[in-house]
Amino acid sequence: MKPDKVSFLSLEGAPVLVTGASSGIGRAVSIAAAKQGARVALFGRDLNRLNETLVTMPGEGHVVFQHDVTDLDGIADKVRQASNELGGIRGFVHAAGVQTTTPLRTLELSAVQRLMDVNVTSAFAFVRAIRHRQVRLPQTSLVLLASVLGQVGQAGVSAYSASKGAIISLTRSLALELSREDVRVNAICPGVVETEMTQKFSATLGQANFARVAEAHPLGLGSPEDVANAALFLLSPASRWVTGTTLSVDGGYTAQ
Repeated sequence: MKPDKVSFLSLEGAPVLVTGASSGIGRAVSIAAAKQGARVALFGRDLNRLNETLVTMPGEGHVVFQHDVTDLDGIADKVRQASNELGGIRGFVHAAGVQTTTPLRTLELSAVQRLMDVNVTSAFAFVRAIRHRQVRLPQTSLVLLASVLGQVGQAGVSAYSASKGAIISLTRSLALELSREDVRVNAICPGVVETEMTQKFSATLGQANFARVAEAHPLGLGSPEDVANAALFLLSPASRWVTGTTLSVDGGYTAQ
């Protein structure tokens, strides 16, 4: 059996904060980072599911924080607590997010505001808290989860697409602003990944429509681990000269 740890992606002893760690991509990132030696602060709404993630993670020193990212004002305090428990923060992956499939004619503005708060405003709140000198360690790497739908259009997901397009632009601007503070900022744009969120998306679209979405991925649908591997690269010293980039992890979806 091959060892789990890949030397050039080593995060040995690195304190990493992951949002959305109770399921899907966030859970996969947490487990993958732990396998590479990181100590992980797991953030999510559901304490039971966070603990389910925790028990699958190797290593020691991981901590769990139950927090709903719509509580924007409470994010800074939770980040400081995580930093205190981990001895600082060197890596951050913002995998928390929501997706809606709603035609414009039935889209409620209140739903748009909530989606923007979860997908975009919370990213501002976490990054602002982490960049504080008493929180972050040198050579900090921040990874924000966007989506291929922030790069290409698709009917019925205008609010979600707008939020993920905002993350892509936010990544570029923050990368320039924070480079002087020894902080790198990058984004990952996953294609369709087989998660619980995708199952709900599939049910909304219908079997025939979802089959067409799947066929648009030349390498097939992805797994949470495919995205987690990309996050490991961006968190690790192997990407020390990479900032402000958007990495598409989409099975070839945007190559067409």
